[in-house]
Amino acid sequence: MQPMNGVVNGVDRSPMLTLDGERIAFTPGETVYEVATRAGRSVPTLCYDPRLQPFGSCRLCVVEVAGQQAPVAACTTHATDGMEVTTASAKIEGLRRTLLELVASENREVTVDALRGHASQELATLVERYTADSGRFVGAQSGRSQLDDSNPFILRDYDLCISCYRCVRVCAEQEGDYAISVANRGFATQITVEFGGDLRDSACTFCGQCVQTCPSGALADKKALRFVEHSARGAP
Repeated sequence: MQPMNGVVNGVDRSPMLTLDGERIAFTPGETVYEVATRAGRSVPTLCYDPRLQPFGSCRLCVVEVAGQQAPVAACTTHATDGMEVTTASAKIEGLRRTLLELVASENREVTVDALRGHASQELATLVERYTADSGRFVGAQSGRSQLDDSNPFILRDYDLCISCYRCVRVCAEQEGDYAISVANRGFATQITVEFGGDLRDSACTFCGQCVQTCPSGALADKKALRFVEHSARGAP
């Protein structure tokens, strides 16, 4: 049996791929995104959370693979022996910028208070990194906010939703609650609970996992935002 580290009789037999011209060993089962991240490449993504199954919806992690006609999503593509991958060509970087412009064009705003949640700055950080123009594709918007949801914990500001579905998936895959889901398609897409009601009337346990994984601030910690407002008023 071959050892797990790939070394046989003193010779490394681990599968290898070429990443931006560099030969990198990997473990069978790793995705291109995992290999690239481990090798220090900064491959952007908005739908990825290491706790969740790869989803590949945002397409920002696309890379070029020799022999493939079109770019592939690094987070859902498994590494194979001999694969040649380019993570940041001019073509790929241009594609990522356009994708970010499309995403940002739907949002009321991109820059949000960092206290909205742990991951709330991810979209803004990438828009700044790629100097993405949020006004180039301004038009129809999706997402209908539920700001009047009277629960004391979670703000549902879906004008900022980018349909990455991380909130839906963390609720299902990590918590097993299945309290929130996706309704409709296209510009009518909406993150919702059963019967379109309030969170307090759903299966939600207010664990806060959805808030902490949201990359755009569409879900926010009401208590943290109340603290900001309280401090801004100079209250003791």
